[in-house]
Amino acid sequence: MTAVQPEDVAQHSLGVAMIAHLLVTIDQKEYGGDPPQQEILAAALYHDAAEALLTDIVAPVKKYSPELEQAFADLERVAERQLLDTLPALLRDEYERIFQRDRPEVADFVHAADKLDALCKCKQEVRRGNQEFALAEQQLTAVCERYAAHMPSVRYFMDTFLPAFGRSVDEYRYLK
Repeated sequence: MTAVQPEDVAQHSLGVAMIAHLLVTIDQKEYGGDPPQQEILAAALYHDAAEALLTDIVAPVKKYSPELEQAFADLERVAERQLLDTLPALLRDEYERIFQRDRPEVADFVHAADKLDALCKCKQEVRRGNQEFALAEQQLTAVCERYAAHMPSVRYFMDTFLPAFGRSVDEYRYLK
């Protein structure tokens, strides 16, 4: 989609990491959780590392069919392996752990933060009059609602912070 405000993978990854940190903090302070913060933040920072080699492939293409989705997932694993192979041996095991997606308590926070970051971007684009993001905003809202159903920190984020992304800085400042 054509964005009014372009965003590169580094900006997106920072946004995901910041939201993941916020979700962890909310989970700890508001709900007494103890998620593995360091693992979640590292996974969030590197969640799209494969795009350094592959570039970004939009979700509608990646998820066109289960076969295509699996093929892209396999391709991302190959790219991650290539990235790992460029590291000195003493660092590889650390980054292999970061690229693993088998710990649900880490993966859920990263996936939720990834979807929330994309939803925030959609809200900003739609606010700027870019209707090309309207359908994606609806779809991502539904995905985030599914996360919110089992992750109270996501519900908290959506209720507390998400409305600001639909407003300009001036509008938000004068709402208080």
